[in-house]
Amino acid sequence: MYKIVTAEKFLWEGLNLDGKQVLEGGTSWGNTIDLIASKVRENGWKTNLISVDIDDSHFNEIENRVKGTFQDLSLRKADLSDLSFVSSETIDIIICNYTLASVNQFPLRAIKVLKEFYRVLKVGGKLLITEEMPIWSVDSNEYEYWSKRLRIIKSISVLKAMAYFNEIHPKDLEEALTIVGFNHLQWQEFKEKIDAELATRFLDKRKQTLIKGRDDIHNQQLTNGFVEVTEKLIKEFENAKEFSAPAYIMKCIK
Repeated sequence: MYKIVTAEKFLWEGLNLDGKQVLEGGTSWGNTIDLIASKVRENGWKTNLISVDIDDSHFNEIENRVKGTFQDLSLRKADLSDLSFVSSETIDIIICNYTLASVNQFPLRAIKVLKEFYRVLKVGGKLLITEEMPIWSVDSNEYEYWSKRLRIIKSISVLKAMAYFNEIHPKDLEEALTIVGFNHLQWQEFKEKIDAELATRFLDKRKQTLIKGRDDIHNQQLTNGFVEVTEKLIKEFENAKEFSAPAYIMKCIK
């Protein structure tokens, strides 16, 4: 959903994947795999990649897109808080883009993930995390669509008793990483881009969930109100190609 544009220089600065065992946390649609694959081809790196996600529905199409790019590619369906299939101290680099907030929908689950990242990384291995800034920590007027969309999604999720993303402030993440044992932490905030089509598709998906279970809430006015607000926002931005969103990258070493 996100494009790493303004942050790309900071993300890849001093990063060489040649001959490295790389772990990606959160496969999703394969956006980060495509980014890594592009860098591998551009630099002629020989890279092994393990990508992990709780949802394997996009694995086949991803494999077809990047076929022949990596020395070895393994897509694994698993929870990032349990990487028991990865041996300790075997990974050189971990890249985790826009995933911790999803994992953190279960409070403190992100801590378990960070502990697993620390376990599988070699001493001196690098961890790179890209995340959204929490909505309460930014000027929402500067990120109009992002702010409205996020509030609607979270509100519908609460009404439907569904888990939702919990964004982590970089200062809190920095503290958690230090507790786990990571060193040499540095982070920068960036203004990034949301792909409008994917962002709107996800918003519409939440609306459909609300409509299908309209009897769960037992309040037709409330249901209709959220459907109306959602459709209005989709209509308002239907001709846009992308939207600004606040994000940050955290880099650290084991």
